[in-house]
Amino acid sequence: MINIEVAVGLAHEQNDDVVVVPVLKGALLTASGEGLKNIAPDVIDDVLQTSTIWGNTGTSYPLYRLQGTQARSTVLLAAGDKTKLTLSALRDLSAKLAADLNQQGVEKAACYLADLAVKDASVADKVQAIVEGAYLGLYEFKHHQSVKKEHTKTLQTLHIMLLSNDACDEANAALVKAKAIAEGTIFARNLGNEPGNICTPEWLGEQALSLSHPSLNVTVMDKKAIEEAGFTALLAVNQGSAKEPRFIVLNYQGGQAGDAPVALVGKGLTFDAGGISIKPSAAMDEMKFDMCGSAAVLGIFKAITDMNLPINVLGVIPSTENLLGSAAYKPGDIITSYQGTTIEVLNTDAEGRVILCDALAYAVEQKPCEIIDFATLTGACVIALGGQATGLLGTGEAVKEGLKKSGEHTHDRVWELPVFEEYQKQIDSKIADIKNTGGREAGTITAACFLSRFVEDVPWAHLDIAGTAWNMKATDISPVAGATGAGVRLLVDYLSRKVETSNE
Repeated sequence: MINIEVAVGLAHEQNDDVVVVPVLKGALLTASGEGLKNIAPDVIDDVLQTSTIWGNTGTSYPLYRLQGTQARSTVLLAAGDKTKLTLSALRDLSAKLAADLNQQGVEKAACYLADLAVKDASVADKVQAIVEGAYLGLYEFKHHQSVKKEHTKTLQTLHIMLLSNDACDEANAALVKAKAIAEGTIFARNLGNEPGNICTPEWLGEQALSLSHPSLNVTVMDKKAIEEAGFTALLAVNQGSAKEPRFIVLNYQGGQAGDAPVALVGKGLTFDAGGISIKPSAAMDEMKFDMCGSAAVLGIFKAITDMNLPINVLGVIPSTENLLGSAAYKPGDIITSYQGTTIEVLNTDAEGRVILCDALAYAVEQKPCEIIDFATLTGACVIALGGQATGLLGTGEAVKEGLKKSGEHTHDRVWELPVFEEYQKQIDSKIADIKNTGGREAGTITAACFLSRFVEDVPWAHLDIAGTAWNMKATDISPVAGATGAGVRLLVDYLSRKVETSNE
């Protein structure tokens, strides 16, 4: 992984291979650019006045061996409209810059993106966004390719430059946090991008066990242990698969002994063919991403343990495949959950809520202060919100408000849908306690209504990441089409804010 450091100094004094200085729309310079202009006024003035690229965010103008500078190349980078600069835009700009420098074979670079003014953002906020963007912009998933194209040089060191020492401590703390978040996101992306023949429930359990921290305990139950524990809804979904299920429990005691943990529950469907209610064949390969809820939980645990975040967090992941074996559960079956609630199965492709109900009921027994679950649960959420926002539902008002605040700050955004009591009627069954589907209308909401039957009075938020967990079109921040790691940045920010609040 690239080495990123915070450093202090003027642009013309840096001896990196490339020094990057931002230029805003309208050919406006920041403080670093003004300093550079003092060294080479004629050249900089000429470029600013003659080039028309400054409104094209991410476009660069290289100046080789600029007189008065130490770097091989000084790059003027179009940073866009100053009135539209956000932390998200800064993160995207950094991602594109890192990818471009890497592609160009630059080994060592210094950038002055922290010089840009972002409304209501501190230097630490900006450094965090820049570092996250750089790490994620360099993300690749190529280890299954037998023939690899190697660059003769790749970006090895990136200096995030400040013009003074005033905010160095805060910037370095932000760097540590950003690296942890980026590595957690990359961990989640890697899990999600693995094909179903590799990422099986057993393999997913092994990845959970690979997380190591003195305050983290990980338990992975095999099928026999799951049967003994009574996770019968998970076992029902697993009936059609030759692969054993796993029930994964992570217990991180980073906070005070006795403090109730925040419980994170993640759907771990390592491949979902729909079962007897089989899915259409088109894009079925993407159903390897149906475990991205579990990937988010594991990525969050990686990040918070790397940060040594002082909070107690419980993780619960039910994992299985949903296939069409001769013993597969069928439409019309009635199964009994771990909690004792009976479920009429009308659609075997509504399996995520079925395995989650056992995990939620188990989480409730551990007496958490709140529960947040992550699931690629409904296609209806994709229709409603697309890939721009995660669906948010639940009963915990404070939890939901906190997630909204973190979503706006991190740009890992959420949008709330209602869970009115009237919707609950759609999942009432005439022959069992509940049905596993409420029909086409309000599908995302009735799925949440199903889950709500298993959380009792614990404050609870449900994150439907069906639209945000993967993207088959590459973007600046996610240059590799596939899993996005949605939820990691959101929850690390949310948990960090809880820690800050508790310390006030």
